[in-house]
Amino acid sequence: MSIVPLLLFTAIVSFATPVLADEAPIAGTVKNVDTATGTLLVESAVRGQVRQVVIHMRAESRVVRFVRSTEAGKSGFAEEAVTLGDLKPGWVVSVKTRHEGDKEVAEIVRVVHEK
Repeated sequence: MSIVPLLLFTAIVSFATPVLADEAPIAGTVKNVDTATGTLLVESAVRGQVRQVVIHMRAESRVVRFVRSTEAGKSGFAEEAVTLGDLKPGWVVSVKTRHEGDKEVAEIVRVVHEK
């Protein structure tokens, strides 16, 4: 077996890994909420690297948190819609995004933990 195919495979996997990692939800701590510009600053740690990501909100972006179900006969949690302005620095969120040029645009922001 030649070493060339192995090196080629390693190079392809190495270059593809960052792209795949960005497709995962962005999870981290809310650092800032700017309702005027419709942005959210999230500090995220991935593989020991800390980065700050600006998340842009659109009209179709949703923000939810989980609350105990108050419905009779139902236990567990239910999603509750909240606004961008309800988010507070220090809260932990998970954000599913899509790329629009060089911007991360939120599809859904889920509050994981309120501090």
